[in-house]
Amino acid sequence: MHIIPKKKLIDFSVNLLTHWSVPEGNARYISQVAVETEAMGIHTHGMAVLPYYDTVIPHELNPQAEPILIKDYGAAALIDGNDGFAEIAMKLAKELAEKKAKIHGTAMIAVRNVFWLGSIGVYLVSLVEKGFLAQLWAQTSTCRDCAPFGGIDPKFSTNPVAFAFPTGGDPMISDFSTTSMSMGKAKSMAKSGARAEEAVCLDKNGKLSDDPGVINEEGSLLFFGGAHYGYKGYGMSLWNEALTALAGGDCNNPQAKTRQSFNLTVADPELFAGIDRYNKEINRFIVHIKQSRVMPGFNRIRLPGERRFQNLREAEAHGVKVEESLVDSLNRIAKKNKISGI
Repeated sequence: MHIIPKKKLIDFSVNLLTHWSVPEGNARYISQVAVETEAMGIHTHGMAVLPYYDTVIPHELNPQAEPILIKDYGAAALIDGNDGFAEIAMKLAKELAEKKAKIHGTAMIAVRNVFWLGSIGVYLVSLVEKGFLAQLWAQTSTCRDCAPFGGIDPKFSTNPVAFAFPTGGDPMISDFSTTSMSMGKAKSMAKSGARAEEAVCLDKNGKLSDDPGVINEEGSLLFFGGAHYGYKGYGMSLWNEALTALAGGDCNNPQAKTRQSFNLTVADPELFAGIDRYNKEINRFIVHIKQSRVMPGFNRIRLPGERRFQNLREAEAHGVKVEESLVDSLNRIAKKNKISGI
């Protein structure tokens, strides 16, 4: 691992993105999201977006595209990403959601026609820090990652979902694929030859496997819940596809363009039982669950996201941990584009 100051990573990312003709304000926002994700320890979805963008700019992704607000009614809105960055469409979606939730109590913003959003839970942090509850669903149109429950042929992307709410301390951020693991993690394990702790994959013949490498040989990931209870992840993934259709995006379709759609829902507790009542009860509840006895191998009860925020604080103080292979990849891209490396 390399330890690199956050500012140095952001400056590098901005320099690379502006070299690709991304407007500076957009480049800085995209860079901050990427570095924040990396700092949280989500190495498969942080600075890894830059090698991805190197493959799609400008022939697929328009670096200067701005999202288009298609419909804006009451507590709902529809955004077309205009073949542009998902991060910039998300920025607009969050701004709209905050305003609408303050008026109506809740807001739903549907977005279509964007590229890779990255780690979706990261986007909810700023919302919960302002007191909102939030959920985010994301789908990709052409991925062949997961078969329907009981099937063999992959027909879904990993279709992740994130839930977040404020607590008395760090916010609760639960961010997971509806499949057994993210495709980024599966590919990383396959590359290193690592095996999963249980059978979380299917090979091309429908045989259960603990080897993520089968996904490179026409296999697929199981939905979370596994071979017997995967109908749970299957149901959530189907909901994700329905939200995609709602936005006017493409449900899984190998003949479509590869694009993401996402759906952001935000609620303001003040317009329901009130923020004071919410805070009192959620704080009591967190204390209650953390009083549980712990299983062997555990030292305490954590909320989802606690490790991420601890990683973020350590990165602020000492620098961001970046895998050596990613630093090498970023420096190769920098050299190719004739800009300074990390």
